[in-house]
Amino acid sequence: MNQTNIKHFTFYLRKMMKFYDLKVQGVPQALFLLLLAASFGIHVLLLPYADELTIYHQQTMVSLQSVLSQHPFGSQEAVDGITAIIQSEEYAQLISLMVKLLGFIFLQQAIIILLLFFYLGSYMVDLENEHPTFSQYFKKFVKALPRFIAFNILFYLCAGVLFLIITFISSFAAMIFPLLVFVIVLIPIGWFAVQVLFIFKDTVFLDTGVGVFGTFSVSLKLSSGYRIMIGMNIFFVTVLNWTIRLISARLVSGSNNVLILMFVISFVEIIVLLIRQRLTALMYIDRTRVEKHGPKEIDRL
Repeated sequence: MNQTNIKHFTFYLRKMMKFYDLKVQGVPQALFLLLLAASFGIHVLLLPYADELTIYHQQTMVSLQSVLSQHPFGSQEAVDGITAIIQSEEYAQLISLMVKLLGFIFLQQAIIILLLFFYLGSYMVDLENEHPTFSQYFKKFVKALPRFIAFNILFYLCAGVLFLIITFISSFAAMIFPLLVFVIVLIPIGWFAVQVLFIFKDTVFLDTGVGVFGTFSVSLKLSSGYRIMIGMNIFFVTVLNWTIRLISARLVSGSNNVLILMFVISFVEIIVLLIRQRLTALMYIDRTRVEKHGPKEIDRL
């Protein structure tokens, strides 16, 4: 009986690149179309709102610049002028449009996350069953869904609050010590590290009955000892995403068509997200199973 280890992405390359391949026919194609509709379709719906937002933002900025050019900042006249801008119809429309855009973006991301979670569970079923059924896909998804939703609300809420605190403190400190502005630049690196630490949070829900709070410790335990390798593997997917996006953008840049560019970017983004889900599943199976002269069996942690 041999414990298997998480390997370099080159070992998983052939399997993870088959993003279009699930054993139940029609499921990967349907999921891809739904993901494309959520990504590209909602972006198209948001275009008129984005154009309106730009107009109201420009109007607000012109009004603000006019007030500040006529009165010293901090004077009573400047305060009255800024107050008038905040109470204006244009500013109210600006805030309303911002809320609508954020609401649509939140809805878009929620749909994409749920569809990707279904795909991840389906691929995990494929890895351990010769002839899986759609019913198996659906049961695994539904069983894990309540815990998955609760965990992600808590996880991203904590991450968002922490991000705001770090950004606020860093911005304030940078006014006194300008070199501290580099702390803000390091935030994406910190977020990447968090993703590496909790890379198996979704697979834990799909594969075990661990609760919301227990998943924090279990996912950390699963990534322990393999974080450098996991980081390398995830970084490869990130670089792959950047590279394909850059190439795609250059190929369509001559068309001067925003919709074509948005479609290509959405198309590429979905492919990379599916590749990442497959890579996560493959690493998880290698991390949690042992080989015993045949099929891998679960190693209960």
